[in-house]
Amino acid sequence: MSPVTTHVPDDAVRPFVARLDMPTPRELFDALSERGYVGQREGRRALALMAHRHVRRLRSIFVDGVARDRLPRKENLLLVGPTGSGKTFAVELMFREMLGLPTAIIDVTTLSETGYVGGDVSSVLTRLLYAAEMDPARARVGVVCLDELDKIAGGSNNAVFAGAGTTKDVTGLGVQRELLKLLEATEVPVSTGMDHSSYHQSVLMRTDDISFVAAGAFSGLKTLTRRRAAGGGMGFGQDRIEKESIAVRYEPEELESAAVFQNYGFLPELVGRFARIVPFEPLDAAAMREILERQVLPARRLELELAGIALDVTDEVVDHLVRLALKRETGARGLASALTRALEEAAFEAFSAKGAKRVRVALDGASIVADVERGVGWTRDESAAD
Repeated sequence: MSPVTTHVPDDAVRPFVARLDMPTPRELFDALSERGYVGQREGRRALALMAHRHVRRLRSIFVDGVARDRLPRKENLLLVGPTGSGKTFAVELMFREMLGLPTAIIDVTTLSETGYVGGDVSSVLTRLLYAAEMDPARARVGVVCLDELDKIAGGSNNAVFAGAGTTKDVTGLGVQRELLKLLEATEVPVSTGMDHSSYHQSVLMRTDDISFVAAGAFSGLKTLTRRRAAGGGMGFGQDRIEKESIAVRYEPEELESAAVFQNYGFLPELVGRFARIVPFEPLDAAAMREILERQVLPARRLELELAGIALDVTDEVVDHLVRLALKRETGARGLASALTRALEEAAFEAFSAKGAKRVRVALDGASIVADVERGVGWTRDESAAD
């Protein structure tokens, strides 16, 4: 039996869109903070405005009956900032949790050009279909986050950065070309299965109402913006320069030139599909501490409390963990991993021993030490803190 291809009529989309709330941009901006999101004022503002416009446009088309060609086109954003700065976390909170839209987070390094090993670009919409619980009508108005976009830079990448040469994808330009049509208005046959079988049913899905948010660290891009600002060339024969750090900061005007992204290894047409390129800042010490105290530590405390064990962490340990994350330039992700390492042996003993009552974590010189209180007293486990 040959696979069946079906269309998604506008009438099937209307009931879902009619049920969507439409918070103001300010309400969305503030709600991110209320849900524990820290920092990134400009990034939050850009995402909140995009989210509001996305829902407003959908309601105009599917509920109010306004002709699509009378309205602005869908808006795609590109988020540029260091690892651990909260790019994909903001997308998940904003679109999936707050607005209830089908939201697919796609690691683009898993994609390949059609005909090569790996998931081809059309699987992006299959993932969105799964995020919509296999409802094509909901998927047609969803959001796709293309994470790690910088890792598909083509062979012309002239960026200089720590680890250069380890992330380049030789098929990147092919993937970029195929992403072009998704980011615009097109109709694509979308398989309902995640494997490569030709026997799955397909859904013809329009992409003109699917918004895309791409995100990436773009290591080495700062080097190219500096060269351009200095009037220097981009290619062979440049003076040697220091490899740039991971936690760099961009001004919005630095990201306005398509030529910089072209020299990084991107098709200018693909960069042009993004209405706005939004810089995300590296997190400072205050933001890191707030994330640790509002998100990371409470989760670990709850985990232990559910086993009847209290967790005490001194302020000195919190400061030390923040300093480590800043030194390693790992952002918010580094906080969780540093705390996990600090608690590893103590948590192992606490969960293993009967009668464990409390884990106390303190700083002893340059090392984090963890004491476990049992019914018979305290034992100490030490964790390296370098």
